Formats: sequence, C-alpha cells, structure tokens
Amino acid sequence: MNDLMLDIADIRKSYRVGPTEVNVLKGINLSVERGEFLAVIGPSGSGKSTLMHMLGLLEKPDTGTYHIDGARVVYDDDRVLSTMRNRKIGFVFQQYHLLPKLTALENVGVPLTYRGIRVGEIKKMGMEFLTKVDIQSRANHRPNEMSGGQQQRVAIARALIGSPAIILADEPTGALDKKTGEEIMELFQRLHRDEGITIVIITHNPELAEQCGRAVKIIDGMIYSA
Repeated sequence: MNDLMLDIADIRKSYRVGPTEVNVLKGINLSVERGEFLAVIGPSGSGKSTLMHMLGLLEKPDTGTYHIDGARVVYDDDRVLSTMRNRKIGFVFQQYHLLPKLTALENVGVPLTYRGIRVGEIKKMGMEFLTKVDIQSRANHRPNEMSGGQQQRVAIARALIGSPAIILADEPTGALDKKTGEEIMELFQRLHRDEGITIVIITHNPELAEQCGRAVKIIDGMIYSA
C-alpha cells in the first residue's frame, strides 16, 4: 500500500433513471503508483466521468473500498471528505472552472483560502505557482481576458498550489486547439518528470493517452489493460 497513491477495489455505482436502474461502474479495480502518469481512456458513456467523480471524492460509491495516499476513504462525514479533497486532490477540468470575477492570481489561491492561510502568503505562493506554469504575466488578468490555453495553465497552477497527493485531469485538452493542447500536455509531462507529481488523466483521445506513462481502458463500466 505504501507505494500506491490510489487504490480502489470493487467500486460499483448505479443510478436510477425512472423505473430503470443503470449500472455505470461494475466492480472497478485500479491501482496508481506514487509518481505515476496514468491515462484512463474510454468512449462517451463508458463510465469514465463517474470514475473521475469517485476518484475525486465527488460522489460516493454503492460498494467497494478506496485508499488515497495510504488512507482509507470513509464516506460518513462530509466535512472530512471535503478536507481530504482539498488537501489530497488537485482538479483540472475541460472547461477550466475559473471564477470569472477573480484575477488569475486570486483564482490560483482559492484552495488555500479554506486552510486559513494569510492573504499575503497566498499571494506569494500564487505567484510562485503561476511562474511554475509560465503564466505569471497574466497574474492580474481575469478569465475573459485570457485565451483557453492561458486559462488552463491557471487551472493547473490552482490544482498544484495545495501540494496535493495527486492531480486528476478530466479531458484537460478537450476545449483547446491542437497546438495549445500539445503545449498543455508538454506542461503535464514536465511537471511529472521534474517534480514526480502523480497524474491521472481521463480522456477519450488515444493520442493523448499514448503520451502518458501507462494507459488503461474503461469499457461499459469495467477497467481493462490498454
């Protein structure tokens, strides 16, 4: 367990749609080693978004166990889950999810505001992480003043600033043009190579998956080797 960053066993999830129960995840088993760069690839409707929600503690499974960084996830207390999510997981989404009224620097600092860190320290750390992803020149710009690629760099800095155990990226290049998407993947590869960050990318794109260290497929709610 010590070398595993994520370990899920027999995770199952179903939803009721009218009178019908739809089984989305059908006994998922997946382990991610510390420092690994993993792609989970699957078509629309395969269950990959639901799996992302499980990995990110955004939903509770019906059955199964989940360990993050050696700690078993207990779903009984929402406050405990929120704290674990804030401290253990950095999220990068396809649509960035930046707060429109905040500058890039303010957006990056959002995860730290929930930890009681002083504003001055948050700003200092925010600039450090904007610099890490080469977007410090846009520190005082709001999202509508930045390109998609620039916004995604800000989102990556926001994911990193809390020193999470793992970065979860859901279709991180899906809203970007090909060239900008390649730049974002190069950034992920550099962060993984230089800093040993554990990264899991959820994608439908086989070309993107090939750029990761390992890939698994999710098909009809089950995980298979790529």
